[in-house]
Amino acid sequence: MNRRRRFFVQNTLTFLDGLVIAFSYFLTYYLRNQFLLFGLEDLFPFSVYFPYLAPIMVIWLLLLRLFDNYAFLRTSGALSHWRLFGNLIPVELIGLSAITMILFFLRDTSISRSFLILFTAVNYVCLVLLRQLVFIYFKRMDRVRKYHRRALLIGHGKVAERFLEIERRMPELLFDVIVKDEFLISVDQEMEVVQQERLFEGILDYVWYNVVDEVILAFNDIEPKLFAPFINECNRMGIVVNIVFDTSNITYWKSEIDRLGPFNIISFQTYDYNPLQRALKRLIDMFFGLIGCTVLCIIFPFVAAAIKINDPGPVFFLQTRKGKNGREFKMIKFRSMYTDAEERKKELMEKNELRGHVFKLQDDPRVTPVGRFLRKTSIDEIPQFVNILKGEMSLVGTRPPTVEEFEAYEPRHRRRLSVQPGLTGLWQVSGRNKITDFEEIVKLDTQYIDNWNLWLDLKIIAKTFFVLFTGR
Repeated sequence: MNRRRRFFVQNTLTFLDGLVIAFSYFLTYYLRNQFLLFGLEDLFPFSVYFPYLAPIMVIWLLLLRLFDNYAFLRTSGALSHWRLFGNLIPVELIGLSAITMILFFLRDTSISRSFLILFTAVNYVCLVLLRQLVFIYFKRMDRVRKYHRRALLIGHGKVAERFLEIERRMPELLFDVIVKDEFLISVDQEMEVVQQERLFEGILDYVWYNVVDEVILAFNDIEPKLFAPFINECNRMGIVVNIVFDTSNITYWKSEIDRLGPFNIISFQTYDYNPLQRALKRLIDMFFGLIGCTVLCIIFPFVAAAIKINDPGPVFFLQTRKGKNGREFKMIKFRSMYTDAEERKKELMEKNELRGHVFKLQDDPRVTPVGRFLRKTSIDEIPQFVNILKGEMSLVGTRPPTVEEFEAYEPRHRRRLSVQPGLTGLWQVSGRNKITDFEEIVKLDTQYIDNWNLWLDLKIIAKTFFVLFTGR
């Protein structure tokens, strides 16, 4: 009922964002040149700066989409205001980093770094002001009834009330919802098919004699076969019909509506990741994967020699792990244990320090002296960059379980496998040595899945480097 309007508003706001970014660029140049703050030197002529305006606009507009800075078109209230303004911060920081890297690779020193820093601050303020003006505009439009579409609400009291409550918090919809008691049914009221037919006949009569732009059906349950003739009659009169599905009993879901031939399909899933973000995540994986494989080639002769001297046997340890939604793959690591480690594991199970379906032993006697060093420095994990390049793993994700661990999972644990497994993740940067309960690992993994975005991945990558270099 509001997708087209929201799409139009989102595209309009994108256009306005482009104008604001350009305005901020010009304003920053003027401010930086007019007021020589902290004794900074004059900038080069604007003709030197102008060619960078287009790439800056493209980078910033992509980042605004990427970090869901049009979320207020789907949410409302003070919380969404603060969340929206907070989402602008990574846009500015990553945008600044991106343009700085471009200048570095181009070896262009004509663009002042102080100008770029000032631009990110000015641009942030201007984008915040634009969004505030949009909020004010929608609130004022909400008060002017002539711009509203009149929508007749029909359905069960509880569902209808919840829908009405949400609709009233979203002024950008510009709807004037009509509520008629005779068209609202109490939750405990059971209706025969004949009564349902009479209800729809009464609705059609009301629509015929009154100004109604749209009809909203919000039912818990009703005979589906009655929808088709009612919708057809409304369409003959040019009335839009919206069907509201009550999915309050479905937990951890996000929905998407698609069309396949004559069928309308509603998909329910635990996550709804932006395709552009997923593509960029894969690019990041490939970038770090290439770096990791290069490092692997450099250190391989030395690590292989150390492993062989310490304990004869294979250099690599290959183990079958469960990947996304149960796909099996061979995870590669430098061997850090004696060759009979798997056989000795059964003897040590009673000493497991982690409650649940993961085996962990701080002073594991199966680990070789060289293996202790490899594990302490995380060098044993470097071969997994091969898995990342092959697309079996991601740089950031949930840790892939062994087949044995997976077989002991409960249904809720399997949700950990709904995303690509990762080399690092929230568990690794949240003090993994202090976590002694598998349920806590599951909690961190589901937290990652529910809140995933590129910014979260970048923060986890940064924290991973911090953990590696500090040993914490």
